[in-house]
Amino acid sequence: MNNITFNKFDYMGLIGGAALLTAVVYALAHVLA
Repeated sequence: MNNITFNKFDYMGLIGGAALLTAVVYALAHVLA
């Protein structure tokens, strides 16, 4: 397995996870507010 490819996908996964978590928190904040 290519290390650069693995790191690239892992980085994209972290960004995607953070964006999804932020979107969920943002939506909950507006629903509860």
